[in-house]
Amino acid sequence: MLRERHLLVFFLYSVGVESIHLPDRYQLQACIGEGGSALVYRALDHHLGREVAVKVLHDYVIPADRHRFEREIRTLARLTHPNVVSIYDLGHTEDRRLFFTMQLLNGGAFHEVGPLEATPESFERFFRVSRAVLYGLEYMHEKGMIHRDLTPHNILFGPDGLPRIMDFGLVYASQDVTRDLTRTGYTLGTPHYMAPEQARGGMVGPHSDIYAFGAVMYRALTGQVPFEGDNDQAVLYQHVYEPPRHPTEINPAVPEPLAEAVLKFLEKDPKNRPMSGAGAIAVIEEARENLLRNTIPGQYRGGLARTGYHPGGPTFTRPLKSIWSVRLGTDVSWPSAVIGDRDFVAVGTRKGTVAVYEHTGRKHAEYGARDEVTAPVTLEGDRLVYGSWDGVVRSVDVRTGVEHWRHQARSEITTAPTRFGELYFVAARDGHLHALHEKTGVMKWAFKTQSPLAGSPVIWASTIMLADEEGWVYGLDAASGKSLWKLQLSSVHATPVAAPISREQLMLLIPTWEGELHALKLTLNNGRYMPDPQDVLEWTYDLEGEVWCSPAVHQGRVYMGSWAGQLYALDLHTGDDLWTCQVGSRITASPVVSSGVVYVASEDGDLLALNEKTGDVVWKVKTPSGIQATPLLTDSTLYVAFMDGTLTAFR
Repeated sequence: MLRERHLLVFFLYSVGVESIHLPDRYQLQACIGEGGSALVYRALDHHLGREVAVKVLHDYVIPADRHRFEREIRTLARLTHPNVVSIYDLGHTEDRRLFFTMQLLNGGAFHEVGPLEATPESFERFFRVSRAVLYGLEYMHEKGMIHRDLTPHNILFGPDGLPRIMDFGLVYASQDVTRDLTRTGYTLGTPHYMAPEQARGGMVGPHSDIYAFGAVMYRALTGQVPFEGDNDQAVLYQHVYEPPRHPTEINPAVPEPLAEAVLKFLEKDPKNRPMSGAGAIAVIEEARENLLRNTIPGQYRGGLARTGYHPGGPTFTRPLKSIWSVRLGTDVSWPSAVIGDRDFVAVGTRKGTVAVYEHTGRKHAEYGARDEVTAPVTLEGDRLVYGSWDGVVRSVDVRTGVEHWRHQARSEITTAPTRFGELYFVAARDGHLHALHEKTGVMKWAFKTQSPLAGSPVIWASTIMLADEEGWVYGLDAASGKSLWKLQLSSVHATPVAAPISREQLMLLIPTWEGELHALKLTLNNGRYMPDPQDVLEWTYDLEGEVWCSPAVHQGRVYMGSWAGQLYALDLHTGDDLWTCQVGSRITASPVVSSGVVYVASEDGDLLALNEKTGDVVWKVKTPSGIQATPLLTDSTLYVAFMDGTLTAFR
């Protein structure tokens, strides 16, 4: 006991808690940060019964640092905005050191929203928090203030998940006669996030803060700062003279519209940047609209469609009407899916072709294979990648028909090619998972499972998760194919779905042929998702009949169809029933979610749109043919491929 007490006293002394004497109102708890001129503590405010952050000036600071500290207090006292940290109180310690108290922000720094994952949820959160910061900057700029030191650690999240701008020691206030606190020969600010004009010692303005926040966004998107160097001068030189790498080169999950918006913030010439927070918000909003309009899920349960959520679907409450319908000349069967990008929709057929149509219904092309194409294809940009039952994987230019490459596997391809970074992951019936280079088709590595693979791989944070028909579930490193973990459930014929439940955890949902849905909780550990060997199974739900489709997940709800024709809505965290709906006969097409509606189809031709929160039927139609292929929702249109070989667009 004595030893523990000495350790505790030493710890408190090392962070300086016992050497700070505040008014009795405050009880210091721990040092949570230190800068060049001040310490920051977590403390309990006894008067208001809440935790606060206390910033205390060092007792050895030079006059210029004291002036900056006083300026920060004056600045915060003049600012009241939900995205700017709030000041509560100020005073002096017993030894006359200046302090002030403010909101305690313990939700992490801004860069922790990344690196960006290619999911609608990840995109929406990034847009939401970026807009919030820009609203705060716009408010500051309207008050005549320039922050001059925006960094990820100067933008912290509160318990409500909203970011707050803080640390105003370098703020430039146009009405402040003591604003010039820069020492001769020094450029104040943080080099990795400093605007070129600030690095040169030139005039700063709102555009300088926009540049700095662009660098912060770049860090969040890619996991890297725009420029690295051996010293500050090398970094500043690059800010002034060198272009940053395109964000997509570092993180392929960053969509082009968002990458271009951030690069616009990082323009060298201030005149080419947004000139205000409002202008920057307009750029972000335009990027978001372009993303929703043009970025269509080009993979089955991969990329943007990993959770079965398709942005941009119809919002009408009336039954949709067919706007065009074409005959494919052969049937379309499980586990196929309609896949699309901004220009085309595509679906594989039993006669060994991939039919490609424009969104107007005009036939663009038909690409062949030597055997059936029942697995979903992948369509991204100009590249169409598909596998067939003869074991061949092909990459074709969808516009010209020129074949980029082909890869021969040892058995039939029954799963969708799933891209992550520069690799496509394709599973073959014999249990081999092939990692193929997207440009050459050269196999980087292969992994052999215990039994045949019927479900496509799922990829999050460089972790591949897949399940075989004997029920073995595997976790692999996406870069090397190295096995990270495996565990056994029961036979799996459908693609699992992974959904994040926190910043470091996700739920892996695995439907089994026997009619169970298992939820496994995985935790991020050294950059890979790993199960807890003692407590991996979070919950199991028993469905009626076999399961051949994948679940869809959106906003904490799981939607799962069964062989018995039931659609179940479950709580993602607990597996509790939320609602059920009898659709018709067997459900083999995976449900999809868009615009608050769950779309589900049966093999008897029942096509339903259900309110995703209540399960109420929004509309229901009976089609002349059954549906086994998963539909596509985009650009206010529903695309359905029927078992009789008809492809129809509804709007």
